[in-house]
Amino acid sequence: MLFVLPKAATANNWLHDCLSAAVSTIHHCVQAGASVPAWPNVLPVPHRTRLRRRTGLRSRLAAYEAAIAGLGATEHAQVLSALDEQNRIGDLLCRACDCECLDDLPAAVRQPAVELFSFAFTLLTDLGIRDEQYQAIFADMGAKVCPFCGCEYFDAPTAPREALDHYLAKSVYPFAGVSVRNLVPMGEKCNSRYKRDVDILRGANGRRRAFDPYGQQTAQITLDQSTPFEGTDGDIPDWVVEFVPNCEESDTWDEVFDLRRRYCRDVLDPGFKTWIWWFRNWCKAANHRPTNEESLLAALEGYIQYLSGMGYNERAFLRAAVFRMLRSQCVNGNSRLIALLIDIANQ
Repeated sequence: MLFVLPKAATANNWLHDCLSAAVSTIHHCVQAGASVPAWPNVLPVPHRTRLRRRTGLRSRLAAYEAAIAGLGATEHAQVLSALDEQNRIGDLLCRACDCECLDDLPAAVRQPAVELFSFAFTLLTDLGIRDEQYQAIFADMGAKVCPFCGCEYFDAPTAPREALDHYLAKSVYPFAGVSVRNLVPMGEKCNSRYKRDVDILRGANGRRRAFDPYGQQTAQITLDQSTPFEGTDGDIPDWVVEFVPNCEESDTWDEVFDLRRRYCRDVLDPGFKTWIWWFRNWCKAANHRPTNEESLLAALEGYIQYLSGMGYNERAFLRAAVFRMLRSQCVNGNSRLIALLIDIANQ
């Protein structure tokens, strides 16, 4: 991903902690043959008053209790292990540990677990947790864009809510379904057209690493291997989109969000000719009138610095990558490109 989100935005995770504690209490009581505390006493003390009127949560916890009544000791341990391991988000994404999926769990627990944690997810909005998280993320952002593509803008917190993605899909890892550590604001296209309920931890070739949205590792886009005049119409380049670093996390990022194809089809191909004319406009405003290779390279370097200063606003990170590639081609003596850019810059 292009940039990470503030981990401080995941601090208010009390609903997840409360629900996990209640589920754990139910398992231990059922396994021991003891009575499960009545509602709301099955919840941790600090949250009983706040949640006591949430009858939807009460009924789903009761259904979950009934569903696990026939489990044996090994199955109880298995489910409690999944409850813990599905929420070790950072370790799972870097493949430091693994966890069982929904289909690995005892059949009796699957649907009740999905219904319980899916309902609890809806409470994040009612309780203000979701909006608090988004406000913290939005305030921390430089450019208010999706960190997975850099192209979709986020609306302000007072607007209708942005898509909130379960990074570990709740249909596969239900016990992480209400943890804000697993919830990531995401552009609508990235969320609904590409990510959807894809298993971020497992691909066609099995277990894989993925970027942690609240971690530290990021990637950049480079177009340095692209070839001018070799694209679809003979004017635009033949694009080669690469990621730095070229690592397993980048491969997962591209596979899940289809970035290479989207950048070429939706941004680079339709935008290239316009961006060349914007370079002309910048040269005019900056009083650059390149007449030879040396002065052209100086103009290109100045424009690249200008674009780099824009960060992720207006897709400047992709525009900067385009002009880095063009400058490299000019340094390598692409006479046709040099002549074209000098001509355009002086129009």
